[in-house]
Amino acid sequence: MLFFHLKSSLPVFKKAMASALLMGTVQLIVGCDSQPSSSNNDGTTQTNNTDKDMAKNDEVAVNPAPTDTNAMNKAQTNEVADIVDKQIVSPSGYQKLSFGQVITPELLSSLGMSKAKSDNEQCYYVSNPKLSYIDKEYGERASVLYQIIDGKVALISIQDPSIAFYKDINVGNLASDVMKAHNDELTYEVDKYAVDGDYYSLIANVNFKVIKENPLGEFLKDENIELNNKQDNLPLQIEYHIKGGQKLSDSMIKATEWTADHKNLLKGEVKSIDIGIPEAIYLVEGCS
Repeated sequence: MLFFHLKSSLPVFKKAMASALLMGTVQLIVGCDSQPSSSNNDGTTQTNNTDKDMAKNDEVAVNPAPTDTNAMNKAQTNEVADIVDKQIVSPSGYQKLSFGQVITPELLSSLGMSKAKSDNEQCYYVSNPKLSYIDKEYGERASVLYQIIDGKVALISIQDPSIAFYKDINVGNLASDVMKAHNDELTYEVDKYAVDGDYYSLIANVNFKVIKENPLGEFLKDENIELNNKQDNLPLQIEYHIKGGQKLSDSMIKATEWTADHKNLLKGEVKSIDIGIPEAIYLVEGCS
């Protein structure tokens, strides 16, 4: 009798459960439809906001903000120019020092440069101790020297073959390379102490041309000459010191007096390169 009672009541129980589930589902559907659209902090609003934020992020990822290419190009150009200024000796100077720039102990300290021992306060040399090379003849030497005259940068001297020069001439190049780089517009001058012509110089003018030469050998700048860069307007000269030459027919040959025979007799290679104001170039003894 017990088994029969349980078996007969099961359909009734199933019907009751089904009715309850059906009513609950209807209430849930009605409740969802009747939810007010408010900004209170209930779970449904948070979910909707999250979905909108995700959709917005996806849109940003697909459509990124426009890039300012002009600003990027300008930054890259400035970076390249900065590298060039630091790595190549030119009429602009070298490594944050320019011709005519006033030199103070504070400036040298900030650049990590040291002053050579000298009792001459009007003329002395400075260099960067971190910038050196090994010379076969003299051992460790400064790669670049700055000559300071009357408190200003007057000359930059390149001694290291690895230091780049804006004329694409390096220490170690041939005299013929120098002539080619300057279209033969160079003055030949035998070194004072090399009567046999083993040491001599080839000198070029920068930012000016000789329009008058007085008895003291001073050159005047041609004010009508057009400059490529208004900042590089100091009259400068380049002197290539060359070793291994032979004496030509004259101890000095001006740029306007070169002959094919003269050029064919040029021998030797660049030992060092100086660029600076004429007053510094024509100091025979340097700062001595």
